[in-house]
Amino acid sequence: MIDRRHLLFGASAAGFASALPIATHARADGARARRVLRILRDGSDIGMHSLTATHGPDRFEMRIEIDIRVRLLGITAYRYTHENTEVWEGGALAALMTRTNDDGDEYYANLKRAGDVLEIDGSGYSGTAPLNAAPTSYYARPFIDRRPWISTQSGKPLEIDIATAGASQTFDVTGELTTTLGYNAAGEWVECRFDAGGEPGAYEVVENDGAITPLWQGA
Repeated sequence: MIDRRHLLFGASAAGFASALPIATHARADGARARRVLRILRDGSDIGMHSLTATHGPDRFEMRIEIDIRVRLLGITAYRYTHENTEVWEGGALAALMTRTNDDGDEYYANLKRAGDVLEIDGSGYSGTAPLNAAPTSYYARPFIDRRPWISTQSGKPLEIDIATAGASQTFDVTGELTTTLGYNAAGEWVECRFDAGGEPGAYEVVENDGAITPLWQGA
């Protein structure tokens, strides 16, 4: 059985290293981008992670779905599902709603903008956070520079440290969340390494339609 502490997929603590295209043009209202990734544990397929981004007038929406199923001898030994909807306006989160089932344990995070703060009601935290906070969904390079990071599984603001890991756009995240994230020159998320219950975890891109970061930056 995978140690669920190392499967924080509600915080998207997984990764991929496939190169993504560099965007060379600005977003257009109504533009969409979609990415689907296969989740691998020690080379074995254990699930899928999809991201669907939509840009409207001064508004960016992200829909994330994760479905993990670890089988041993043909029997499901571990199941994880996560649904996350984010709305961004004016460069800040305006709303977030998530639901997570971690092998039978239920988690949630609800967030809304209220004036100059974010109000959070989550299974792990109820309170406020600053507008500059970022969710642990990682898909845009500017998230690296924002604090705090808010767990998309429980709503808890996380205490983390981030250091450059060799390459200028690769970062080691430590503290209440441990992973390594990498971005290309356009700020697209292209790498994340993590420990999946003692085995190496990775993502493999199986569908890539458009760049996400330019849509997020236009909100």
